Amino acid sequence: MLEKGNRGLLQFITSSQEKLRVLVVESCIYLPDLRELIPYGDLYAVTADADIPELPEYKGLNIHWSVLDFREVPLPYEKEFFDYILAERCLENAVNPQDIASGFGNYIKQTGSLLTTFLNVRHWEIIQELMEGHFYHICTHIFSKSEMMRLLFASFYKDAVFAPERRYAPDGLIAKLETCGFENYQDDLETEVWMVKAARSMPEIAVLKSFYTPLVRRKLVTLLRRIEFTIDCPQNIAALWEHCDEQQIFPAYLASFIQETVTYRGTLYRLLWQATAETERQIMMEELLQEAEKIETVEIIRKELLSLSAAASVKLVSQSNVHTYVPCVDKTSSNGKVAFITCVNNETLYEEALLYLRHLVLPPGMQAEYIGIRNAVSMAAGYNEGMHQTDARYKVYLHQDTLLVNKNFITDMLVLFSEKNIGAFGVIGCRKLPKSGVWWDGMRIYGRVLHACEAESIADTKCMEPTETYAEVEAIDGLLMATQYDLPWREDLFTGWHFYEISQCKELERKGYKTVIPQQPNFWCIHLPKEKALAPSYKKYQKIFLKEYGEELNPEI
Repeated sequence: MLEKGNRGLLQFITSSQEKLRVLVVESCIYLPDLRELIPYGDLYAVTADADIPELPEYKGLNIHWSVLDFREVPLPYEKEFFDYILAERCLENAVNPQDIASGFGNYIKQTGSLLTTFLNVRHWEIIQELMEGHFYHICTHIFSKSEMMRLLFASFYKDAVFAPERRYAPDGLIAKLETCGFENYQDDLETEVWMVKAARSMPEIAVLKSFYTPLVRRKLVTLLRRIEFTIDCPQNIAALWEHCDEQQIFPAYLASFIQETVTYRGTLYRLLWQATAETERQIMMEELLQEAEKIETVEIIRKELLSLSAAASVKLVSQSNVHTYVPCVDKTSSNGKVAFITCVNNETLYEEALLYLRHLVLPPGMQAEYIGIRNAVSMAAGYNEGMHQTDARYKVYLHQDTLLVNKNFITDMLVLFSEKNIGAFGVIGCRKLPKSGVWWDGMRIYGRVLHACEAESIADTKCMEPTETYAEVEAIDGLLMATQYDLPWREDLFTGWHFYEISQCKELERKGYKTVIPQQPNFWCIHLPKEKALAPSYKKYQKIFLKEYGEELNPEI
């Protein structure tokens, strides 16, 4: 049992009569107090010491024990099983701390949290030892608060709350360290251990996830997104109201859900209002608007509902107001064809992507075809197969989880490709590849993508904006790559799912063609990837890329 007055990590858990599931990893001292805190909870414990479950202090606590080394053996539990995992100092002795942090995250519910502690590398005693020529942590990882935050966010935790455990320095030492340049923000130099609660979701998102099932929430966001981007509005608005009826989705929840998942909320509310005027849904719509105004403010909602001003025309059609998609004639185009090529292993994702592709505006004289490649052995092999199935001059290679929402994309493509030295374009990439060959490590990242990694939230990844119609780059991300010249994808080198698109950019460069990122005042794509760590094979293909193209890289410094 913890010392009297020391709640430790239990300060992050509120006393509850609910049947919470908590896993305690090598921190069994917490179990007696934890049982008092959640008397009806299901408590699980993992320890590598087979003697611990037999200790008298744990008898009668109804603990589900597993004897194993969590650093070496996968946990024997279902995914997203626990409300909390409590594991003191669990990252310090791990070979790869991020693997442990992200691995624990797999077993935590979307509304749950990891509770852990770590030794603060900036504590005065560690600095003092270094000043004396000693370092006693050769076999362990020690972190600063900022480093731990980066590790947790890289492990797909969305929110982190820190609490200090302090051990104060001898008189005069902190002043001496500050004189040497060590900042002591919020007494960090006297914080020996940081306690942290790392949540799988932001608080407002966790609330949304606590209502309804994942399938209900996924269908809700799918319908809202279709309406937002004017995809078969009458049918999807009717389906939205029917879904709300069936699942008893109430106006306050719907307004909060829209706030977190819809970018052009004014457009959505306008379309819903217009569709429900003088119908039996009007009362519900008015209730929804009342709830929305509590979140957004009256001025924003009413302004969007009353009018949407037309934007001035610019070089690319899609740079006009995102809400006013109209068919347009592009004088630069001749009769031609565009093929959308996708490697498919998830038919549900692909069907949704196809729905958006089929709603793109086709300029006069243009045709579109849609090629889905199943059972591809690699992305490069699949794209080569798709390339040879069509005689289209223009090809758009895109992931099955990419929604192309710029309805004037084809016209914008033709405008860009009117410059014959442009071989390809994408929506995000880097000006110059760094020595690592990893595009997102580059100094200047251009482009914009809307990321929706989970049904309940959306994030605008907005990087540098080209000052002209486009910016020339060395590499782009493979979520979307449009080309006007056919070059073989290097399936001889890239036999998996990484670096294929960066290789293609370099192959185009070898032939004298440019790769560019267009201006996107309004984003062109929504990407729906699942958050996951880089596959082990990523490093393999990184080495292959650098062996083939490394001498051609000229990083910015």
